[in-house]
Amino acid sequence: MNEMNEYEIATTKVRPYLTDNLRCPDQLISNYGRVPVQIGGATVWADFVCYISDHQKAAPWLLVEVKRPRDSMEQAVPQAESYAIILSARFFAVTDGDHYQFYMTGGSQGSSIQLDGAFPLPTTTYLNAGAEFVYFPPMLDSLVEQFVTGLRNEPKFLDDTRNHDECIRQLNQKIFQRLSKITQQELKQAIQAHVMMKPPNRNTVFREIDKDFSKVKKFLAFLAEFSGDPVENVNNLCNDSSALKIRGGGIFFITQLLAAAHRDKYVVLEENVSRALRHLGITDILVQNDTGNGYIYINEICKKLYEEKLKNRLKEFDFGMSAATHNFLWHYYVHYRENAIWSGGKNRV
Repeated sequence: MNEMNEYEIATTKVRPYLTDNLRCPDQLISNYGRVPVQIGGATVWADFVCYISDHQKAAPWLLVEVKRPRDSMEQAVPQAESYAIILSARFFAVTDGDHYQFYMTGGSQGSSIQLDGAFPLPTTTYLNAGAEFVYFPPMLDSLVEQFVTGLRNEPKFLDDTRNHDECIRQLNQKIFQRLSKITQQELKQAIQAHVMMKPPNRNTVFREIDKDFSKVKKFLAFLAEFSGDPVENVNNLCNDSSALKIRGGGIFFITQLLAAAHRDKYVVLEENVSRALRHLGITDILVQNDTGNGYIYINEICKKLYEEKLKNRLKEFDFGMSAATHNFLWHYYVHYRENAIWSGGKNRV
């Protein structure tokens, strides 16, 4: 029998244990590998974090580090402890899926206390599944109103946002709605017309299309299906050793096509989007979006931003999630924060 990998242990053993044995509400448990932890200039990802509701805001309660049975749980303790200290989680645990070691987080590395017996659970008062994981500062509502005013009053800004939305629609129609019939030339024409890329990268992608069109079509079919764990999917597309990797097609290229394949589910991400989220105080750290963890983390925030703050205010324009959130955040960081106006053209790559 094959040994389970860490992902399988986490999803089939650990998460059910957190809900069934520790009685953590499912809505207050992070998905596997989705919580960013800033260590120096790098971002790492905690396996699981169980939260409590603290005045309707989600506060870390228990951090869980998952290891395979062959790995030493004791050696994992310092790593889990450092994550718990950084995230201000009251407790942390290490597990191989069958055995659990619980600790009360200390104030410094090496000062945590191992627990013996039942893990302490908060009362139901602190287990409100409606706790907010993403905090939008009060100033955001005013920025959204100014964003809408800018779209109404600045033709260049409106045209740029409309062009972004139209590119997503055209890519969907020209590529994904006729994926079984598309020719090499048609695909290159669609990319040329509607995908933002630097010419050297575009030329490399075109050579990939000419060299192995069947591989490129498998890449596009994978984007169209995109089932299972989205983090693993994105990493698979970005990994140089993957059979689906398209040379010249980085995360910006991939997310443009992904947004086209699944309108209003995935956003186009460029580094200034992540910078805007940190500058606005929506994220505490600058999350690198060129990995599956980073992209999906930012994407979930963008979906919430669109649904709660942008969608209703943009009904008159009929912009989808990608155009709305990308242009709001990108233009905020590149233009508005410096000039206090919503403007700017298409020079992004």
